[in-house]
Amino acid sequence: MWRSRKRSKKNNEAEQKTKKLKVTQGLLYGLHNQGSTCYLNSVLQVLSVTTEIHDRLDPRSETDQGLKNIFEKLKKETCKTGNITKSLGIENVHQQRDAAECLELILNKISRQACVVFQGQLAYTTKCSSGHSINEETNPFWTLPLSLKDTHDETFSVESGFEKFFQSKLFNGDNMVHCNDCNEKTEAESECEMVVFPQILTLLLKRFEFDYNTMKHVKANCSVDVPRALQRQKKEYDLYGMVNHMGSLKGGHYTATILSNEDNTWYGFDDTCVNKVEKQPFAETGTYTSSDAYLLVYRESLRDEDEQRDTLNLKEKESAEHKQVVPSFTEDLIQDVFALQQTQNTSDSTVVEMEKDENSHKLCKSSTCKLHPVWISLIIIGCVAVVIALPLIFA
Repeated sequence: MWRSRKRSKKNNEAEQKTKKLKVTQGLLYGLHNQGSTCYLNSVLQVLSVTTEIHDRLDPRSETDQGLKNIFEKLKKETCKTGNITKSLGIENVHQQRDAAECLELILNKISRQACVVFQGQLAYTTKCSSGHSINEETNPFWTLPLSLKDTHDETFSVESGFEKFFQSKLFNGDNMVHCNDCNEKTEAESECEMVVFPQILTLLLKRFEFDYNTMKHVKANCSVDVPRALQRQKKEYDLYGMVNHMGSLKGGHYTATILSNEDNTWYGFDDTCVNKVEKQPFAETGTYTSSDAYLLVYRESLRDEDEQRDTLNLKEKESAEHKQVVPSFTEDLIQDVFALQQTQNTSDSTVVEMEKDENSHKLCKSSTCKLHPVWISLIIIGCVAVVIALPLIFA
């Protein structure tokens, strides 16, 4: 009897533990923490909804296949990450690591055809005040770092920081640079532009900076206003994933906030615990304020493609309508020509009728005038010529 109660108690505890690991909706599942691998779990959860890379993963690559296995298992159950840590070369699972570095580690490990989705290119150009080129280079990037160090307001605007990243920088005073063409130090201006737009744009909010006054690393805990959409030139991006960092540098913890592809709802991922976010981001405004946001992951908006498709459809519709209008225009032109002839020739109707009868008799005798396209074309040309010539004759 005692053994039966003990067995029953264990079964109940196991069932309760299993229930805690699952989402109430049964759609999304979490990842087991091996010790201090919350940084890995949060990044993997974002990648699991980044469907742009799923079909690009190469089964011949160990890391690619490891990711593919996790993505498939996450559709059915809470899963472990032991195999993926081995393929990534993570030996000490109890060591605190950075989520941004983990993302770059994964992107450097997976196949080229998969990681290219995240890769963009920045062009840097530096010119002196006389217009001479001092430096020109193009570099690839995985993430765009936005500094929170110079934030004067209590809340950092991600949108403003994103625009500031591309603002030109002046070198003057003690910061003048040497120009080979001028053969001296001179004032200069440096510009940065995105020349290759990634399909997935990742922004890194630099919360961890080195303080040269204290000679220590510090964390910026300021709140940030995260925009739902970002635009650069004609390219627009929509936010779908956030990696968050809570706590201090030594005792911090990573989570993820992700927009589900299934029901268009934001969920919070905390290792094995997955819950619907109570206060949905962007439900009331176009920005979301957070003091924990660390990585912001945007995907290329489909609105641009939709607009291009609509424009193409409109052009095709206008072209079809134009084709329908042309025949009726030709018929109207012929009718107008004959009407004009009859109006302008009322003074000499007898002569015109005789000429018309004679011409009709000649045409009817010909066997080649049975609505042949060549004859129709000649008739139209002749009518147009008559319209032009008659005003000159009766002037």
